[in-house]
Amino acid sequence: MKIMVQYFFIVFCIVFSGCAHKISFHEIDYSIETQEHDAGLTVVMDSHTLSKEVSIRSFMTGMANSWDAQPGQMVKQVADIELPQMFKDYRFSEVYSEAPSQITLEIKIPKYEFANFRATFILRAKAYGADKKVYFDNSYTEVGIRQGAKMFWGGAFAMKSAIRQSSFGALKRIFASLRRDLANVLVQNKID
Repeated sequence: MKIMVQYFFIVFCIVFSGCAHKISFHEIDYSIETQEHDAGLTVVMDSHTLSKEVSIRSFMTGMANSWDAQPGQMVKQVADIELPQMFKDYRFSEVYSEAPSQITLEIKIPKYEFANFRATFILRAKAYGADKKVYFDNSYTEVGIRQGAKMFWGGAFAMKSAIRQSSFGALKRIFASLRRDLANVLVQNKID
C-alpha cells in the first residue's frame, strides 16, 4: 500500500507540475520596403496595454504547462522595428507628450488569443495631429498561420515557437495595413 501511495504521488507531481513561459519576440530585426518620411511619429501605448498578458494552455502540448503571451510587448517590438524605417523622428511612450509629434498614434489591443493552433490579434490605432485633429481611428484584425503540426510533433517544446510565429505573422499583416493608412495621412495632410 505504501508503495502504491508513493507511486500515485510521483505520477500526480509529474502530471500536475508544469512551467509557465513568458512569450514575446526576441531579437527580431528585418527591413520593410518603405519610404522614410521626414516627419515625426509618437506611438502611445498605456502601461496596462503594454504589460498585458494572456495565459494559454493546450491539451496537445500538456495542460500542466502555461504560456503567458505578452501581446503589448509583441506590438511594441514590431513597432520599434517598422515605424523608425518609415518616420525619421520616431518615439515610443506610455504617456502623452506635452510637445506632440506631427502624428501621434495611440495603440490599444482589444483582443489577443491563441486558439485552434493560431493567434488572433485585434489592434486599434487612432492617429491624430499636433492640433488633435483625428486622421483615422481604425481596428485591424488578423489571424496568424495555424501551427497545429508543429504543436503535434514538438509538443510543449514547440509551443513557444508556435505562438511566436503565428503572432508575428498576424502582426506583420496588421502593420502593413497600418503603414498604408499612415502613408495616406502623410500625403493627404502634406506632412513631410
